[in-house]
Amino acid sequence: MLNGLVTTVREGARYKGESNQWMWIAHRISGLGVLLFLVTHISGMSFSYFNPKVHEALIEIYKTPLFSVGELFLAACLVFHAINGTRIALLELKPEWWSEQHKATRASLLITFVLGAPTLVIMAWKSLSFYLATGR
Repeated sequence: MLNGLVTTVREGARYKGESNQWMWIAHRISGLGVLLFLVTHISGMSFSYFNPKVHEALIEIYKTPLFSVGELFLAACLVFHAINGTRIALLELKPEWWSEQHKATRASLLITFVLGAPTLVIMAWKSLSFYLATGR
C-alpha cells in the first residue's frame, strides 16, 4: 500500500500537466484511501464469523474520535474519486472534449464541493453529537 503511494507521488511529480497533475495525484491518493477502507472493513467484518470477541473490540475502536475523523476523510475521498472518475470517463469517451479539460476540472471540483460539503457537515455533526451524548 505504501509503495503505491510513493509511486503515485513520484510519478505525479514527473508529470507536467499543471492543475491536472494535481487532479491525477489526488485521484490516485483518494483511490488508495478507499482501498484502505475496503481492506480494513472486509478484514474487520470477517472477524464477526471467525472471532466474534475481536469483532466486538474492533467495533469499539471504530467508535473512537480518530475513526470518526477517518470517516470524514473517507467520505471526502469517495465523493472526489467518484466525481473525478466520471470526469475522466467522459473525457475518454469524447476525446474532442480534451481541449476543454480545464473547464471539466473546475466543474468536477465544484460538483465535489457542492456534494461533499453538506455530507461532511452532516457526518461531523452526527459524530460530535454522539461524542457529546456519550461522554467519550
